[in-house]
Amino acid sequence: MTSVLDLWRAVDPEARLASGSVASLGDVVRGILRTRTAAPQLPPLVAGELLVLDASLAPSRSLDGLTATVRAADLQPVGLVVAGWLGPRPDPADSPLPILISAQAVGPLTDALAEYLRDEPGQLQRFSAELRLAAAEAALADPDPSAPAGLVAARTRRGVAIVADGELRALHPRPAGRALAARFIAIHARLLAGGSRAESARRTRDGLWVLERRVRPGAAVWLFDDLPFARVDEVAADALSMTLRALLRRPSAPRAASRPVSRSAPHPVGPPGDRIAATLLAVARSNGRIAPAARALGVHRNTVLYRLRAASSERGLDPRRPEDALRILAEAKRRGA
Repeated sequence: MTSVLDLWRAVDPEARLASGSVASLGDVVRGILRTRTAAPQLPPLVAGELLVLDASLAPSRSLDGLTATVRAADLQPVGLVVAGWLGPRPDPADSPLPILISAQAVGPLTDALAEYLRDEPGQLQRFSAELRLAAAEAALADPDPSAPAGLVAARTRRGVAIVADGELRALHPRPAGRALAARFIAIHARLLAGGSRAESARRTRDGLWVLERRVRPGAAVWLFDDLPFARVDEVAADALSMTLRALLRRPSAPRAASRPVSRSAPHPVGPPGDRIAATLLAVARSNGRIAPAARALGVHRNTVLYRLRAASSERGLDPRRPEDALRILAEAKRRGA
């Protein structure tokens, strides 16, 4: 039973919840329907379907107008995904219907949602295997708990923290936000002392959602955010805890002075002022996606592609490959970038 939240977090975690009830994110999705047709020619909708439409069809880019159009067509989707939305976050609509806004194009996004819905267990299994391998490689490149924790934070777009022996060993607030990280820091000692709970995720008294995985007595992995967790987050927490069970057994793991430098990797990034180096790092941090990296750098996507070709030719690196992305991120961490 796949929910709107499960689809969102697994397929496009960079999408934003622009409007609607958080509780409705748990509604079950039974199918995906996309449309490039404006009202009143909207297609018929089967009960329980998630409606994906192009941002150009939103009347005056107004979410209230969009929900009014859906009501007028007598449609009752479990949620709306507005694809190709590149503007600022719109004002919420006066409706509990969850509305997500995504920068992805409507066609590829719809295909990805449908593929995940067809085989969620298989998709989660593949994601788990990929993440366990990536976390292990990150730990080998940099045996500090912060290295695999940062990788999981980037992949899940959630805050990630590691607590061991009463000490906060790693904290990755972005993209969850520093305000949420401050809330987690204020309660982490109480959470650790409270013992394991039967449920894997819960909401604290101040509204922060936390997901716990015990690594060993006195040590735990925590994911945190202001939104509830999806199945993909549980898989990510499991993968990270498996890596840390081995890593935290090493007495020197938390000590920065003992971090080995991989000698098998090619020159990964380059001088801090190097434009190609900055591009490699931006693409690695964007999980290989060109458009978000271009926005972060303030350049056109073609500039990013040109620099990637140059990096592949000159340095043998492509941050769209997971192994190269890990090397780039590990080198940036060592430099403090």
